Amino acid sequence: MVELNFRRFTLNQRIQHIIFFTSFILLAYTGFPLKFPDEWWSKWMIGSVGGFDNRTLIHHYSGLVMIGVSVYHVLYHILEKPRYDILFNLKDVDDFRQQISYYLRYSDEHPKFGRYTWKQKFEYFGAGIGAVIMGFTGLLMWQPFEAMKYLPIGLVQIADLFHTWEAVLASVAIFIGHFYDEHFAKFPNFSWLTGNIPEEEMRHGHTLEYEEAMKNRPIGSLEPREHKATNNILIVGFARLIFTLIFLAICIWMLWISYNVLTEAIRTYVLQEV
Repeated sequence: MVELNFRRFTLNQRIQHIIFFTSFILLAYTGFPLKFPDEWWSKWMIGSVGGFDNRTLIHHYSGLVMIGVSVYHVLYHILEKPRYDILFNLKDVDDFRQQISYYLRYSDEHPKFGRYTWKQKFEYFGAGIGAVIMGFTGLLMWQPFEAMKYLPIGLVQIADLFHTWEAVLASVAIFIGHFYDEHFAKFPNFSWLTGNIPEEEMRHGHTLEYEEAMKNRPIGSLEPREHKATNNILIVGFARLIFTLIFLAICIWMLWISYNVLTEAIRTYVLQEV
């Protein structure tokens, strides 16, 4: 039987996604060195973009691009193509409970997800809330002295703290959680380029949507099929191992950054050390 491909993302959505993650990567790459300018890796990262002035320029305008694509995304979904299945519902609670039971071997039944899983919803709204926080606090940090003319200095200091912590949280969520789940766990995943996902992924990852799409097809097409063995299984397994080690290293690096940010915040805002 011929394997089918299912349309997951439109061209419009793919372009939005590419612009969003490109601006995010640039923001992360040019943002973290500002917090730790004396570290060797910080100096190397700043030098790689042509110096501190270029770093600032790239960071500021990448932020504007992210704000712009975020606003466009909201308007696109509200005015052109609203989807209500992205919203949380009671089924997400049941799916979460069922998935935990499945992972702990208390149940042999994996939850049947629709178009969006509970985890994808968390990532989606987490990215949205993060974009709002980063955008608002980033605008304040762009012109902090001008902001202090209209806002209390403490609010501007808190905005700086929120901007840093949200950057750390977003980086961990994207580079560790989202990227691993959506790309390495589905290696190779080209849906962000082609907009399509294979039938096997649709069947197991979005079962309810798959069954709805296949209603008018013969019943036999809904019968489970075994995964076909591939000759490159060792290559895929080795690639996953290497990428897992890389992301574990990134995770440790992010935790170290978080520790430094926390100690600096305590010294600055609690102990009031200069």
